[in-house]
Amino acid sequence: MQNQVFGEAGIGNVTLDKFLSQDQEFQELQLNLIAIHVVSEEVGADKFEESILRAPDPNNKMRMAKTVMEEYGHHIRYRELLDELGLDWREVCAEKAHLTTFDTSIDTWADQMAFLALVDRAAAHQFRHFIKSPYQPFREASQKTLNEEYGHVGFGMDGIKEFLTRGEEGAKIVRHTVWKWLPVAIASFGSDQSATNDRLRYWGIKTQTNREMKQAYYDQVRAFITKDWGTDIPDSFDAFLEAADNRQETAAA
Repeated sequence: MQNQVFGEAGIGNVTLDKFLSQDQEFQELQLNLIAIHVVSEEVGADKFEESILRAPDPNNKMRMAKTVMEEYGHHIRYRELLDELGLDWREVCAEKAHLTTFDTSIDTWADQMAFLALVDRAAAHQFRHFIKSPYQPFREASQKTLNEEYGHVGFGMDGIKEFLTRGEEGAKIVRHTVWKWLPVAIASFGSDQSATNDRLRYWGIKTQTNREMKQAYYDQVRAFITKDWGTDIPDSFDAFLEAADNRQETAAA
């Protein structure tokens, strides 16, 4: 990618030694993404750690422990990107909130498996953009993270598959997790009218609008949710979100 031109801005490959000489907006956008992952990966690891003891058997406990270890590793990996720039990661991240995906509680083993299968899959869709970022260290860190996220998604898919072997009882559990976690996954892509996304695309850090990413993600998951998981959901993510809101209102009434 040394000679590639990125985004509408048309900048080339940005190495570590060239980062601090880049346009201020590019620096701020890139550092913001790094800081978000420093904070959120640690919060996610803390949340996931509770699921080690929820796992139904030693094999799943081991896989869950490995997942938690990798999540803490993601936190450290993005922290090191700030260290390399001579920045104090605690200072950079001091006012940074974690991703709202972790505000929904993971209460059961089924929740954890659905989170990995659906929400971590949404994260992987985002990382597939980040591995094309102009900033080489971020690009390389994101590729390592993406490889591990694929493993987490596979773990979640295996866990959901096990629930589906339990007949109608398991299918009911899976349906519940779809309606709980798929809205969280879709929301993780951000607003359809995001000005930040516009600027990220300008600099080549992302290549699609949030809505385009949501659509690509929803088309992918709807295929296996309806076919393999046996849960009917609407054709469009807009219709799904409306239906999910209606279910919440009915449950609250």
